[in-house]
Amino acid sequence: FPTPVGPTKINEAGRLLGLICTRLRRIAAEGHEIGLHSEKHDYMQKMDYEAVLDDLTRCRAEVAECCGTQARLFRPPGGLYSETVLRASSKLDLSLILWSVDPEDWDAKKAASVLPTIRKEVFPGSVILMHDLHESSVDAALTAIDELRAQGYRFCTVSELAEKSGTPLQPGEIYSSFRPVDESQKNR
Repeated sequence: FPTPVGPTKINEAGRLLGLICTRLRRIAAEGHEIGLHSEKHDYMQKMDYEAVLDDLTRCRAEVAECCGTQARLFRPPGGLYSETVLRASSKLDLSLILWSVDPEDWDAKKAASVLPTIRKEVFPGSVILMHDLHESSVDAALTAIDELRAQGYRFCTVSELAEKSGTPLQPGEIYSSFRPVDESQKNR
């Protein structure tokens, strides 16, 4: 990602790691949390257990070799999963991170609706799904960051957000937001 949206980087697909190792190392060095998105970017809910386990194991090894980070978070391609994906994730000590706000920024035809969707759907503890596929996505992310900071939101890693909400991350479990224990907390 040219400019990170908050400190978590989940969607660095394993198949691209050969091209992005330098960028991934920089992202990790800047304090961002690295998570997995898969090696092949296949829809894993259709894969058998061994195939899911193999894909995630390879992806995690590539990330570890690239930046020395042992990933604990995983966002399945398309947000699609099955009991098989959950079992394999649990075996590899990975928590599944989905999202609570999806502005569909991956669809360039929806560029004009990205910011309005974020503004409408964001809440304290939100996980906002964004991509760096299009310049319009990056521009929307930068604007959203500025606007949300002006409203008192702070950006942190998924693990920090979970901790602040009192939610222990468990392997093989699914998370899409982390609402604060006390909604009046200023630590949005």
